[in-house]
Amino acid sequence: MDEIYSIQSSEGNFYGSMYLCEGVQSLMNVYKKPNLMLPVSLHDARVEKITFKAGENPLSGELILYFPEGFRAEVNKKWIATGPGEVRFGGIDWDFSAIRYYEGDSVKERSFEEFKEDLTESSWEIVDESYGYNRSVFSGYRYQDGFFRVEMEIYHFKETEYHYEEPMMENEVIPSL
Repeated sequence: MDEIYSIQSSEGNFYGSMYLCEGVQSLMNVYKKPNLMLPVSLHDARVEKITFKAGENPLSGELILYFPEGFRAEVNKKWIATGPGEVRFGGIDWDFSAIRYYEGDSVKERSFEEFKEDLTESSWEIVDESYGYNRSVFSGYRYQDGFFRVEMEIYHFKETEYHYEEPMMENEVIPSL
């Protein structure tokens, strides 16, 4: 019979267990990675423009995705549609960042400059987002003579920042200064 010894740090942010398994003479260390639940979602959000710069030093690149129609955010335990927003990535390693177009049976690599130009013709709707260690991957669709899948993979070393305006309420008037 296996015996399980649980471990948790005093801060409550480390989860681990040690298992004493039948037939094994020592304890096995186990780390359980908590599932990341962000208070923002880019699902069904449209990117209409990007800006970027390579940076003077390696890993000093920056990328900004612009969402004129906003995205979803959790505010006061309720999900809202935000006003216009942008997502900023810093410390980008461009050697491990890529954009791919999946058209029919072919996959085309696109540069960030080419993608920037393509967005002047049609927006990109994000359907799926995935976050890992220093890595963010977004996939979705563009329309140009038919829909095709686009995937953006960003390898970055700085935190991702989500900036957004509060949504305008219907019939709301902005006071003049």
